[in-house]
Amino acid sequence: MDSQTYLDLVRKMYEHPKRYGFFTKDEISDALNHYRNRIELIIDRAENESRTKDAYLLSSMRYVAKSVHRQNFNLSLCETAYIYSNFTEDLTIESPIEPWTDYETTQDIATEKGILNLAPQVILDKLTPARKRLLFLILKCAWEIDEELLNRCSLSLGIPKQYLFNLIELTKRRTEGCWNKAEQMNIKLNTLWIRLRVLEFRLETCLLNEEKEYILCSLKRCRARYTRLLEKRSHRRSAVSNESISEILGVPKGSVDSGLFYLRKHVDSGRSLEDYRKLG
Repeated sequence: MDSQTYLDLVRKMYEHPKRYGFFTKDEISDALNHYRNRIELIIDRAENESRTKDAYLLSSMRYVAKSVHRQNFNLSLCETAYIYSNFTEDLTIESPIEPWTDYETTQDIATEKGILNLAPQVILDKLTPARKRLLFLILKCAWEIDEELLNRCSLSLGIPKQYLFNLIELTKRRTEGCWNKAEQMNIKLNTLWIRLRVLEFRLETCLLNEEKEYILCSLKRCRARYTRLLEKRSHRRSAVSNESISEILGVPKGSVDSGLFYLRKHVDSGRSLEDYRKLG
């Protein structure tokens, strides 16, 4: 939208953010980015229906500002709940302990509750490049991590189990939509596979020619659909994108891309699993 009314409104908001209900100019940018269609409707009504255009724009944008505040608050609240779950009031006022630097002291440090208060960037700064790559891979496979694997990953990284669990849960929450789509596709594939077996059995035991023709047509359609879904699944990307990992850990996306690339390169080169026992 590049109408004169829109440009004037944006200019006035940036000149006097608090007048329009915004605390910072960054919130104005968020509003223009996330509520573009809503602002467009507000301007249309102000120009065509409202008798006091300026007053209508002022009051309406204040409601948009409240939406931005609510969105930012909910996002901050959800992320804080996942990162700092199982906290007590005493723990929240404790000062964080110093990050660990020695792999042999992992068990001792894991007992210190204050370490859960550290930001992911602080944790990454204390990890070797190989351990960083392993952390990227763990979040990439967040939906496949079980309790036993979580324990092994925690020991390999030297990160407390609860802290790693919180990161994995946050990753799963952010990618739940993509994972549900993948699960729905798997359910359809399993259903079609069962239907194929049933139709094949009916075809073998059928005695009437007319019924055989009907079963053959159904079997052909079912196989075609099953093949299409298999082809579609083969091109499906991981539910956890590299961009999601970079946002959660607070690192550039290029670092995640290169880390996973080199990790895959080492695996493809035939490097033995024994080399990954001690990642230091």
